[in-house]
Amino acid sequence: MPKVKDKKKKFSIYTFISIIAFIALIFILLIPRFFNVKEREKQEDCIAKMEKIHNAIENYMSDRSQSFNGDLVELVRTGYLKHAYECPEDGVGDKYIASGNFETGEVEVKCPNEKDFPEHKLK
Repeated sequence: MPKVKDKKKKFSIYTFISIIAFIALIFILLIPRFFNVKEREKQEDCIAKMEKIHNAIENYMSDRSQSFNGDLVELVRTGYLKHAYECPEDGVGDKYIASGNFETGEVEVKCPNEKDFPEHKLK
């Protein structure tokens, strides 16, 4: 009687590596959504821009011995900022609201989208 060979397919190393790579790809694509990476990046970018504006207004007030009540274009024109920053959250035209009082030394910089994104605040 002829021998019947067992035709069980073996699990090859290539199949195993392919499955692991597929699972890793799924994790790579889904992890940023779970940890809100993009939102946190925009928030950090917004706060960093507000800090730059805050420092520019402080320099403006100390150099000129006067309060700042203009917009960011004034800081750009006088060389305290490279350009007028916008909030990265909503896009074009969202300029920061800024003012500075020379007598009290108070500087206030607000994100224009603070109502929608309350975490966009300078500490």
